[in-house]
Amino acid sequence: MSKNKKILLVIEDQNLDKILSYLLKAWNYDVVVCPDGTRALSVATQQYPDLIIIDAHLTKTDGLKLCKILKHDFITSYIPIIILIEKRQLRRNLLDIEQGVDDFLIKPPDPIDLEIRIALSLRSAAHQFHANALTKLPGNKSIEKLVKSHIETDKSFSFAYVDINNFKSFNDKYGYIAGDQVILQTAKILTSAVKKFGNTDDFVGHVGGDDFVYVTTPQREEIIAQECITEFNRLIPLHYTAQDRQNGHIKAKDRSGHLSNIPLMGLSIAIVNNRNFTVASIFQLIEVAFEIKNFLKKHHASNYLVNRRITDSGLHERKGLQEEYSLELKKHHPHVKSYKPIGQIMLETHLLNENQLNETLHYHWTTGQRLGEAAVSMGFVDEADIKRLIDHQPSFHKTRE
Repeated sequence: MSKNKKILLVIEDQNLDKILSYLLKAWNYDVVVCPDGTRALSVATQQYPDLIIIDAHLTKTDGLKLCKILKHDFITSYIPIIILIEKRQLRRNLLDIEQGVDDFLIKPPDPIDLEIRIALSLRSAAHQFHANALTKLPGNKSIEKLVKSHIETDKSFSFAYVDINNFKSFNDKYGYIAGDQVILQTAKILTSAVKKFGNTDDFVGHVGGDDFVYVTTPQREEIIAQECITEFNRLIPLHYTAQDRQNGHIKAKDRSGHLSNIPLMGLSIAIVNNRNFTVASIFQLIEVAFEIKNFLKKHHASNYLVNRRITDSGLHERKGLQEEYSLELKKHHPHVKSYKPIGQIMLETHLLNENQLNETLHYHWTTGQRLGEAAVSMGFVDEADIKRLIDHQPSFHKTRE
């Protein structure tokens, strides 16, 4: 069970930290230590641990409250948590433990008990939660459960189906490793946009492949879509070679098998809300979202479209909506601002060469660090170089890597 499993320790006590780190490494777990409880959520969303062990006694934040924070965040809600608690605290905090913790051990833990509890927690998580193996985002089962709950409770919500245009052609030319990096980049773009502009209980899921979902409220649906498209258009070109970026397309086989100029990848976001449209079932919701998505994908460029209909007359009647969709797309879709990525700036100013940029991008995708921070971490540039870029590039002030 321990193979390739990563455990995050949120522990301030250095003696306890050393003992647990020694034991976990001896059991072949990868260990990440976070001595500051206030940073635990940030570390967890960047490191994607398979399990988190938290000391209930933290000075900067309450360990049990931290558990609840982690369980209420869609990125970390699936991760099993074991709390280490003193016996005298157990009875007093029993209700809190039941609400936010998967398991607990009396401090200091017995090594045999600890090993068994970790193995059981990991096994239980593998059976109970259907997360995507690559992005670690909630998968189909979790998406279906959430949407059904919203439909049954008649809660106001917006369901956005996100698909990457021309991903297959990119994947065929550049290979599955490059394709995985695009998927990871897209997952980060979506989660960042929802975190930045969404509600605290909004949701992002990964259907599989290059298909994602986010669930929010009608008031936030468009600003999230706009942010996703802006960031996607800004960052995704860096996954191509300089020549393909300059051409604006790649040579690849289209769906009919003919060699064609395939445009660079774009993002199609089909949004369905129940503000004026009664959603009877998840099947109807998916059907309408797919209809909108298929319309958007014909345009290749990044676009989003919100379902504005009041009634639904079935698939046959909806075929007449293509003209309405075209008018709606022109009416509501904003002018997406184009910012020059910091990676391109570093390349043009000769701070990095092409190979160094590719290494920095890979480090950025796998660690979650901003691109400028990743370049500093790898020793290619220093912080003064990044500051100079920011100071001399006005548009860069508005961007986030």
